[in-house]
Formats: sequence, structure tokens, C-alpha cells
Amino acid sequence: MTKSLINYLTIILFLIPFTLLIVDNSVLFPYITTKAIFFRILVSIGLFLALWIYFLNPQSFPKKNYLFLATVIFFVINILANLNSVDPYRSFWGNAERMEGLWSLFFYLSYFFLLLTLFQFNPQSKKIIFYSILIVTTLISLIEIQQAFIEKQERPSATLGNSTYVGFLNLLTIFLILYFYFETKNYEKFFLLPLIVINLISLIGSETRGSILGLLVGFLIFLFFYFLFSKLDLRKKILIFLLILIFLTSFYFFLKTDIASKIPGIKRLHETLFNPSFFMPRFIAWQIFWNAFKEKPILGWGQETMPIAFFSHFKIELFNYEKAIFDRPHNKFIEILLTTGILGFVSWLFIFLAFIYYLFQNNSLNNLQKFTLLGFIFAYFIQIFTLFDIQASYLLLFFGLALVTPKIENKLEEKDHFIRPYLILIGGIILIFIIIHLQHFYIVKKIIYFLRINDPQIAGEGFIKLSEIAGPFLNELSHMSTMYFSSNLNKINNLKTFYYFYQVGEKAYEQNKLDYRTALNYISLNLTLIYIKQQIKQNFDSNVKEVENIFENLLALYPKFYEIYISYADFLYKFNKIEKAQKILNLGEKYFVNSYIYFFEEAKLYFKEKDFIKAKEKLEIAFNKNLNLFENKDFEISLRIFLENKDYNKAKKIIYLWINQNNSDLVKQEIVKILKEYNQIQLLKFNKN
Repeated sequence: MTKSLINYLTIILFLIPFTLLIVDNSVLFPYITTKAIFFRILVSIGLFLALWIYFLNPQSFPKKNYLFLATVIFFVINILANLNSVDPYRSFWGNAERMEGLWSLFFYLSYFFLLLTLFQFNPQSKKIIFYSILIVTTLISLIEIQQAFIEKQERPSATLGNSTYVGFLNLLTIFLILYFYFETKNYEKFFLLPLIVINLISLIGSETRGSILGLLVGFLIFLFFYFLFSKLDLRKKILIFLLILIFLTSFYFFLKTDIASKIPGIKRLHETLFNPSFFMPRFIAWQIFWNAFKEKPILGWGQETMPIAFFSHFKIELFNYEKAIFDRPHNKFIEILLTTGILGFVSWLFIFLAFIYYLFQNNSLNNLQKFTLLGFIFAYFIQIFTLFDIQASYLLLFFGLALVTPKIENKLEEKDHFIRPYLILIGGIILIFIIIHLQHFYIVKKIIYFLRINDPQIAGEGFIKLSEIAGPFLNELSHMSTMYFSSNLNKINNLKTFYYFYQVGEKAYEQNKLDYRTALNYISLNLTLIYIKQQIKQNFDSNVKEVENIFENLLALYPKFYEIYISYADFLYKFNKIEKAQKILNLGEKYFVNSYIYFFEEAKLYFKEKDFIKAKEKLEIAFNKNLNLFENKDFEISLRIFLENKDYNKAKKIIYLWINQNNSDLVKQEIVKILKEYNQIQLLKFNKN
């Protein structure tokens, strides 16, 4: 019986990598959601098989396996961190966009447990699972190569949705291929070498800087240990070390040349050396999240709470380089510290320490295989220094870690007495897991279905019914239903239909008041409701008060999110609460005193309220701080503000800057249109000095 169960488990683990090929345009986030759900279903089935094996062979359970124990400790720390989370519900379930959270981590660690189980019972199956990974990564690499070099797409993403993910996949795959290359002693070597080349070309096509650096560092780690333990004499070792040093130095200076700027993959490393905007946004984001970690250093903020941490310690200087909002630190080390604190970080490191311990204890591996796996781990560390884990990286990482699993020595016992009740219990739990997975799949599929319906009443009825079972995906449902409502506003001609959408937004906000997007959606729906009540002469004071309370809650949660201050003040102006609006704007200025963008947003708000003098005052402050990130719409508003104030010298400067940044016919036509509107067409005829 045990052998049959092991065969079934092998099939399940063979199928799991193929989930990476799924791209499902019928669901939200087509590159992520269906992959994750089918992965979880397969892992759930695998768990039932693995536990059945251990019921039959209880003495084989890996209770003394340090790798297994390290993952259990890490998971327990995550449970504690999420119980202590600022948003426990979100920390447990995650969201549809990332498909993370404690629920997701359970299945990733369960996948690792399945690999450990299979490999300790049947070490020969390592190569079977490897072939599965090899087939999938080769197909993804070939798609990436076609998109990058034949179709000439800019940084394509194959089936993973992000070119960086492809580079990450290729990086880990290259080291796994090398591991089996050094194990193989027959014709397979000639089969594996071209696949390394395919993955390398795909990695270059993805232009992933972290993967290129990871490959370089992983290779150097391999060489370091190879020379350390090789039988080469000391002089040759020194010579090789000097050659490596010369190579690294030459590579660094090569990156500064014009030739490097023309080579795919390498050119992004070249740009990083010369353009701070290529690295400063992440560097500032790391500072933000590091400061958040220091606020909760023991158990962290909990998983999937990173937006709250981000805007609690936000540095608006980030927008001097890029108008980006980070829902991840793009640094796994900081992410673990932030979400699980010191305890989680130490327990996470124990996984890799246990791996290294078993790596050097495993006598069935030759030195080249051991050095390759060390290169694999260090390459992974380099990549996650500027990224986070995704499904593709988890699958390859845990496969690589499981390769050092020692084979069990005790014989299979087949103790099948009295295990039926346990199997029924475990089977029932697994069935519940699968039902939850299928329910999640149904929800994300139905959201897209209702988005495509032309009749708002039918769509609204569908959204409100779906909200009753949406569970952790209610936020996403709220976002999509509000978007549908805004896009089809002209088709809605009765209050009943409007209230369908309003109730979805209200339900989502009541479930999770911590999500700023959900709160802003609910605010927009309340504004529509207030407008409707104004038209039908109903009192709307309670709605105004509710919106104020929502904004106050958002300011408490996200004290350094500039858009909330501007939106709140804009709302207060609508209802003639000018004094309070001024207080909110002044409070924002204290937080964002060094940022051009806040003062520019203030200028836009004052221009909208026809307070042109204050609009000009705030605009000039913004000008003195930064003009580099101004876009067409920014220049248009700026030109109008100066024209309203009859400051024609500044207007000329704006025209020059605008044309200098975007010297297109459309821009020139827009400038002419604005100048004609203000009877100042002569301003086009000026000397730029």
C-alpha cells in the first residue's frame, strides 16, 4: 500500500510545476490567481497521501529532521505574528492580487513537507520531479525568448506576468540543472547543457538585474568552494583568484561603457550606475519599511499589512525619483523582519542553516553537487535582496532545499490497524480545503463575468449576491464593482441599481476598514449617494459625517499618505467646511514640507476652488523643490495658474519647460489652445532666456 501511495504522491508532485504554465484571462489577475488555486488543490491532495503514508509508517515521520522542524518553527512564529497583526484577517487570507498570507504560506510549506516525504522514501524520485521542473522552465524560457528576441517585446513575461519573475525562475533553474549535470555520468549531460543555454538566454531577455548579479555571485561561490577543497596547488589557486578579481574589476568598468548600454540585460545594470532613479526608489522604500520594523521588532506587523506599514513611515522623497507605492519592500530580508519580526527572521534563517548542515552531512552527494547547491542558495539570496518570493521561486527553492533530504533507514511497517478514523478526519479536512479553493476560484471567475455584463442592474444583482460568499476576496469585489459602477454611471437610472453597488462597498468597508482602497471606494459611493439626496431634497448630513469619520480613520492609519489629505480637503471644500479643510492641508504640509508633489497637489486643489492666488503660492513652492517629474497635465495646470494670475514671465517659463520635455505637435496644439483661451497667444514668441 505504501509503495502505491508513494507513486500517487510522485504524480501529484510531478504535476505541480505545470501550474506555472497557467494563464487564465477569465479571472482576476490571470497570471496569479488560477496558478495559486490549482497549486493549492494539488498540495491538498498530496497532504492526504503523505499523511496516509505516515499513518501506515508512523516511525518514519520526520520528527528529527532539522529541515522539517525549522519550517514548523517558522510557521508557528508566523501564526503568532499574525495573531499579533494590525490586520489579522488580511494576514491570514491575503488577497487575490498576491495570493499570499498565512493561508498561502501553509500550502508552500506543505509542498516542502511533501518533497521531504517523497525524497526520504524514494530518493530516485528527485530526478522525476526535476524533469517536471525542467519541462516547465524550458517552455517558459522558450516563450520568453520568442517574445524578447523575435517579437521584440520590451521585457516580456512569458506565463509569469512579470519579466523579473522569469529571470528569477531561470536563475534557480540554471543551478538545479548544474546539480544534476554533476550527478549524471551518461548521455544526459549533453541534453542538460543546451537547457542551461536556453535558460541563460531567457534570463538575458528578461533583463533582470538581480538575476544577473545572482548568477555571477552564485558562480563565484561555487568556484570559491571548489578551489578551497580542490587538490590544485597553492600557486594555481592564487592565479585563478587573481583572474577572477581581474574579471570582476573589468566587468565593473565594462558596465560604464557605451557598449554595455546596448546589450540586453547588461544595459539595465549600466543604467543603474548612472541613473539614481533605477535604484533610489527601492532604497528609500527599504528605509521606510526598516523604520516600520523598528516600531514592532519582536513579531512584526503581520503578513499582508505592508501598505499600512509603508504609509505609517512614508518618505515622500520617494516621489522625487518615482511616483511609486510599494506593497512589498522588494527585499525578502526586510519583508520577513517587517511581517514576523526578529523571531520570524531567525526562524527563517534556521531553515537555510539546517539545509547547509544536511548538505555537508550527505555523503551521497559529490563535492561539485554540494558547491552547486551553495551557489544556488547564495544566488537566491542575491535575487531576494531586491525582490520577494512568488510561486515560481517557492517551487524551485523548496525543491532545491529538499535535495539534501537523507533517506530513511527503517523498513516500511504498514501499520494499518485503527487508522481509518484518522483517514476519515484528515480526508474531511482536506475536502474542506479543496472546497475553499474552488470557492475562491468561483469568486474570481464570477467577478470578471459580471464585469462583462452590459446591463448594470443584472451586474449589480450579481455583485451583491457574490459579496455574500466573497470572503477574503470581498475587497477585490468591491474595487471591481465600484469601477464597473463608475464606468456605467450613465446607464443607471434607478436607485435600486445604485444601492446594489453601494451595499457591496459598504459591506467591504465594514469587513476591513484598514484597506485604504476599499475606504476610498466607499467614500466615492457615499459622494454619489449625497449627490442623489441633494437632487431629491433629502437630508444628507449623516452621510457627510460618515465620510468625515472615514477620512479621519484613514489619516490615523496612514498619516503619511499625501493623497488622503488632499482628498479630505477637497471633500470639505465641497460642503463649505473651508476652515477645517485649511487645517487638514496645513497638517499635511508639516509632514510633506520637503516634497514638491504635495504642494503641487495643493495648487491644483486651490485652482479648482478658484483661489488663484493661493494656487500660485503653492505652485511656486513646488517649483522650487522639483520639476523633473512634471508631466503634460502638470504643465497644463501650471500654465493655467500663472495665466490666471497674469504672471506672464512664469507662463513663458512653463511653456519652455513643457516643450523642452515633450516637443510634440500635440503638446504645441494644447499650448496654443490654452493661450487662445486666455488671449495670450503672443507668449509663444519669446526668447528662452
